[in-house]
Amino acid sequence: MKKLYILLLAGTLLSACSKDDTSIKFNSDMDNIEAEAVGGEYQVKISSNREWVAKTDAPWVLVSPANGRGDVKCTIKIDSALMNDARETKVSITSMGEELKSIDIRQEGFPRSIKVADSEVRIAASDAYANRWVELDIETNVEFEIKDAPAWIIVKKEYELNLDRGARPRKTRIHFDWKMNSSSNERVATLNLVPKEGAALVTPATITVRQAAGPRIEDNRKGDSIAVITICEKMECWSDNGISTQKGMQTWECLRLWEADDAGLPTPEAVGRVRDLDISYFDTNEGVPEEIKHLKYLETLSMYGNVNTMIKSIDLCPEVATLAYLKDLRLAAMGIVSLPQNFADLGDTLETLDLNSNNLNEIPEVITEENFPHLKALNLSSNHRASITDLSKRSTAGDNGIGMYVNMRESNAVRKLLLWENLEELGLSYNFIEGELPDFEVGKDNVRAYEYSDIQGDTLKWAVERALPRILPNMKSLRINLNFMTGTLPDWLLYHPNIMEWGAEVLLYPQLEKAIDSKGNSVGFDNVPTNYEYYFEAYPLYRGRYEFNDEIEE
Repeated sequence: MKKLYILLLAGTLLSACSKDDTSIKFNSDMDNIEAEAVGGEYQVKISSNREWVAKTDAPWVLVSPANGRGDVKCTIKIDSALMNDARETKVSITSMGEELKSIDIRQEGFPRSIKVADSEVRIAASDAYANRWVELDIETNVEFEIKDAPAWIIVKKEYELNLDRGARPRKTRIHFDWKMNSSSNERVATLNLVPKEGAALVTPATITVRQAAGPRIEDNRKGDSIAVITICEKMECWSDNGISTQKGMQTWECLRLWEADDAGLPTPEAVGRVRDLDISYFDTNEGVPEEIKHLKYLETLSMYGNVNTMIKSIDLCPEVATLAYLKDLRLAAMGIVSLPQNFADLGDTLETLDLNSNNLNEIPEVITEENFPHLKALNLSSNHRASITDLSKRSTAGDNGIGMYVNMRESNAVRKLLLWENLEELGLSYNFIEGELPDFEVGKDNVRAYEYSDIQGDTLKWAVERALPRILPNMKSLRINLNFMTGTLPDWLLYHPNIMEWGAEVLLYPQLEKAIDSKGNSVGFDNVPTNYEYYFEAYPLYRGRYEFNDEIEE
């Protein structure tokens, strides 16, 4: 009986223990997770007396380990957001089909943003061209553009941005160039970085650029010296041009000063100020510096010889046209492609204009007899950016053009220059001018015939009797060679009284060798004279002046 009692008691106790083992014992130290957009890892402590499994439907949440028993440290890893809006999910912990715990997860999205690594930039007043740039790191999740940049900040390079992860910010870099400060005051610019599309940013993105003040240039002799030095520095001249801060300006090789007894002295205040400035061989992408305006008594300005002229595209600065006493202007081989709107302001004084060997694509409209009534010499030769001999292929030469192209079949630009009565020199050589030279009709465009009042003795009797159009009557040097001209040389040119002075065999008749115009015609005139006998028959009194006498006296 005792043995039976003991067995029954043991079975009862065993049954009680079995029921205790199957009861659920579970605990965790986290109910929810509030995650930032960048994501992260979160530790959860789980205690359980039986096997459990953690599950989630969100691919952006990873639980490791995803199952276990006993005391386990579980990591919930949340990936970076891909959207601007928040997203939600949950992690369910179950055992034998029963949910033991639910951890709610909410992750913020990335707001539309543009973050600048350096929101304030300080730059010097001047530096070499190669050093005048700024690059800044940007972190953003929107395509953006830079607005409100002043003229002295040039945003040229487009940034590279690959938004391959939705709203997740990506890094890029912006680049801008800056111009030197010729003002004696600091200048400040605020660049606004704004989204190209969509709503404005909650937090505006700006870059403040502060540029140091330039040297103070006063309206006096000392100011002229500072201006010349600054101009040479900005243009990165190859040589010192004889400039020495240890010696007076009168010793500088690149300039000449006004003296009290000079004819044409504009005003007594001009004595000792710069009269002529001649700078050559430099490397500039910006052309004539604006400090030129401080040389207010300039009579002659000559700048020649820019490095890699053919690839430069320089807009002439408007300050040049403020020089009220300028008579002679030579800006050659610089890469100039345009003249400023106020260029005609030089018309009251300018007598010589030389723009040879630049990159002008056409004859500038501003250069007219009406705008420059005192101009005597005009040189537009060699505006020749590309080397092509077939004008039908000129469209393939590049976006910047081939140089000075004029089709006289469609444009009156050359015709207007030939009607400029006061011109004494005209250079149009080595450009891309095609078509026939215009023939003028007396009575049209104010063209008149030669009259007896034009005759010295009876030298021009032939021209008067045949009513020869009086074109370029004061011309001493006409150069139209090495273009793409075709057709017949007109009588006003062949019988021009001054043609013997022009070196026609070299500077008029020859066109570009083996060249083709836009219509497929071989270039060249079809009536080039082989000698001047026709000329001396018309003007017999000129024979003694021009014909070479090869007889040797005994």
